[in-house]
Amino acid sequence: MEKFDEMISSFTHLEGEFSGMIQITKTHRSPENMEGPALRNDIGLQAKHSWSTLHSLLHSERLSYRQNGCIWLGDLLIDEISGERDGTIWSNIKSFQENIHQAGKHDFSTVSDAPLPISLMCGLLKSKHNYIRWGFLFVLERLLMRCKFLLDEYEMQQSRSSDLGHRKKDWHLDKAHAVIDIMSSALLFQINEKDCTNKYETDCTNILKMCDILFSQLCLKVPPAMALSYGDDMQHGNNLNCFSLNKKCDGDNSVHKENTLHKDKPNEEEAGKRSSYPNNYHMDHETAAMAALLLQGQAIVPMQLIARVPAALLYWPLIQLDGAATDDIALGIAVGSKGRGNLPGATSDIRATLLLLLVGKCTSDPAAFKEVGGERFFRHLLEDMDSRVAYYSSAFLLKRMMTEKPDEYQYMLQNLVVKAQQSNNEKLLENPYLQLRGILQLANDLGYDL
Repeated sequence: MEKFDEMISSFTHLEGEFSGMIQITKTHRSPENMEGPALRNDIGLQAKHSWSTLHSLLHSERLSYRQNGCIWLGDLLIDEISGERDGTIWSNIKSFQENIHQAGKHDFSTVSDAPLPISLMCGLLKSKHNYIRWGFLFVLERLLMRCKFLLDEYEMQQSRSSDLGHRKKDWHLDKAHAVIDIMSSALLFQINEKDCTNKYETDCTNILKMCDILFSQLCLKVPPAMALSYGDDMQHGNNLNCFSLNKKCDGDNSVHKENTLHKDKPNEEEAGKRSSYPNNYHMDHETAAMAALLLQGQAIVPMQLIARVPAALLYWPLIQLDGAATDDIALGIAVGSKGRGNLPGATSDIRATLLLLLVGKCTSDPAAFKEVGGERFFRHLLEDMDSRVAYYSSAFLLKRMMTEKPDEYQYMLQNLVVKAQQSNNEKLLENPYLQLRGILQLANDLGYDL
C-alpha cells in the first residue's frame, strides 16, 4: 500500500528538487542575477541550471515535457503582473506590454533587458518547429485566463475602496481593456516575428489558434431568446445589412444591442445561397465555435473592444488563411456534400468573422481603413474564392459609396438600372455583390473614376 501511495504521489506532487528550481526562477528572473559575481556562488549556478531546464522543457520534442514547461512559464508570467510585485496591477500590466515590445526589438543574439520569463515566451517563436511556436499561444491563452482571475481578485480586495467606488461604472470595461491590451501586444509580436529560418508564421494550426484566442476575448455570447430578437429586427433591414453597428453599450457583462457589432441574418433566399453548413446540422449554443455563433447572430462584439485591437490582427490572418479556407470548401465538395461540407467554426467561418470585425473597425476608425489599404484592399477581396468574403466586402464598399459619394452612386445606379432593363437582366440589382460588380464594370466602360 505504501508503494502504491508513493507511485500516486509521484504523479500528483512535484519533486523537491523540481519545486526548488521553480522557486529559484521566481526569485532570479533577470539576466543580471546570473551574470558577474552571482555566478561564483551556488545560487547563481542553480539559477542558471533552473532556467536552462525550463528552456529545455519548452523546446522538447515530447508533448508532456512541453506542457509542463508551459505551465511553469505561465506561473512566472502571471507573477510579472501580480499586484504583489512593485507598483499597482495596472502599472504592472503596462510594464508587461512594454517588455513584450522590448523583446520584439531584441534579436536574441545579445542579452535582453526584458525579464527572463517574457524573453523565454517570445523566444518560442524563433523555433523552426510549428509545435514549439504553438507553445507561445498555449502560454498566452492560459496567461489571459489567469489575468482575468487576478483582476477579479483585485476588484474584490478593492471593493471597499473609495477609488474603486468612483470607477465602478467602468471597472468591467477596464478589465476587458487590460486583458485585450496584453493579448494584442503578444499577438502583434507573433505576426511580426520571424523564426530562425527567417520566415513569418505560416502554420495554419497556429494561425487558427491565434484567431480562437482573439475571438474568445472579443465576442460575447447572447442568450438564445435575445439572439432571436436580433434576428427578428434584422429581417426588416434591406439586403445591404451584412452587419450592424449601434451606438451605446454597458461596460458590464450584461449585453445591450447598442454599440455592438453583430451579424445580420440574411433573408431566407440569401441564406440558402450562401450557407455552407450541412442541412441536418444543429448548433449547440454552449459548445459551438465563437465564429459560428457570431455569424448566426448568437454572439456580439462590443465596439469598445474592437477599438482596442490593432487592425493588423484582423486583416493579417484573413489573408494568411485564404488557402486553408479554399481547401475546406474543396474538401466539402469532394466528399459529396454538394458544397455544404463546411461545419460551423471552420476556416471559412473564421475568415468571414475576421472580415466582419475588420469592417466594423474600419467603419468606426478611418485610420484603420487607411492602414489596411483603403478601398483597394476590399476591392481585392471581391475576387476571393469564399463567396461570403466577397459578399461582405461588396456590402461594405457599397455602403461607403452611398455615404461618401452619394451623387456618383446615384448616377451609376441609374445607369445600371437602364442597363439591366435593356439587357433584361434584373440580377444586376439582386444583391450588393452583383450591384457593385455592375457599377464597377459600368464605370470602367464609361471611363468614370470611382
